[in-house]
Amino acid sequence: MKKIAFLLVTIILAAGCGAKKTSAPEKNADLVSFEYEAMTRGNYKKVIVTRDSIITIKDREMRDVVKNPISTAQWESLTEALDKVNLEGMKALKAPSNRSHVDAALAAYLKVIKAEETYNSSTFDHGNPPAEIKPLVDKIVAVSDLPKRK
Repeated sequence: MKKIAFLLVTIILAAGCGAKKTSAPEKNADLVSFEYEAMTRGNYKKVIVTRDSIITIKDREMRDVVKNPISTAQWESLTEALDKVNLEGMKALKAPSNRSHVDAALAAYLKVIKAEETYNSSTFDHGNPPAEIKPLVDKIVAVSDLPKRK
């Protein structure tokens, strides 16, 4: 079942990343995607953002998956936040809290895929990312279909 679900997500992403004739800056922006994943033993959330869509997965079995288009303003906001992130240093960032170590919060991480490179953050508590990536993580969660905290 998980293999089928993975294949489904892969097909959705591939379909959303179809070849387009664009200028060089737009082409580079099209080669970026974001993945935000938060999980604990009993809970799972994943957000995949590409130039064309926002996919929100709300459970491990992929029974609750929402795909929405992304607006130009949302994409530009994400890429502007990305420009302020040191991708090479994301893995070394220190989490501001560690409640996920005792299942008091979901353990989360951010993955940025840029062209052929993949950059992963260190693990942090869902809702409390390191300051260096907080604006980007907050924007990803904001455009997703995940419940918003008040």
